[in-house]
Amino acid sequence: MQHKLIGMMILAGMSCTLSGCITGGTAFGLGAGSLHETVMTEKKKNAPPPVYGPPQIIYRIDDNRYFTLENYTRCENGQTFYNNKAKGIHFSISPGSGYLFKGRLFWLSSRDDYLAFPFTRDTDKAVCAVSDKGCKNLITVTVDGGKTLKAIEYSYYIKDPTSETKYYDMIVTDDAFYMIEYHRDDERVFKNGYTRQWKFYSKDGRMGASGPLYIKEHVAFDVSKIKNNRFKCDRTLEPGY
Repeated sequence: MQHKLIGMMILAGMSCTLSGCITGGTAFGLGAGSLHETVMTEKKKNAPPPVYGPPQIIYRIDDNRYFTLENYTRCENGQTFYNNKAKGIHFSISPGSGYLFKGRLFWLSSRDDYLAFPFTRDTDKAVCAVSDKGCKNLITVTVDGGKTLKAIEYSYYIKDPTSETKYYDMIVTDDAFYMIEYHRDDERVFKNGYTRQWKFYSKDGRMGASGPLYIKEHVAFDVSKIKNNRFKCDRTLEPGY
């Protein structure tokens, strides 16, 4: 069935490098050489190596393309990788678990180099729990097949960033990606959403995505052939299950 999108204006996000945005705020710590740092370093040295679950597919695009969760101890942590089995492509697309995104993802792109992916902050992590403002959710973007990752903010500071994503749909095409935010009390259909668009770019040594553009008019996508639009994670593969 063909779905139609109706976009309206929403507050702007902002783009920045992944290293500059992922931290979600100022980092605090003791100076180098402190007793605390020395003790913690020794503890890390003596700690047994973590036991990770096996790589598992958490979102499948088609027979050859999919996203895997790797280096995880629970479905809510680890790293997310993009894969194209037919071409032998495998690279990290997010430093976090894609499973944390509770909205819908509609993957309409046929490309392996231009990708955008929802990086969702874990509500239970200390950086979000202790912050007065909370955390912002991001989108990781690459236009060189994973060699370089950029980050774009699309949400406000929120106390429950994981749960908040259930009010969003993300659509990725060959040349752009879209975030659609829904009113909390409205029926979840495209026509009730506020739509923002970012366009991929790679020119004169600059790369990333431009935007957002606020979509006011009708925007239609045929998503009838998409069999999967949610992230899934098999908890029986978690270590110690």
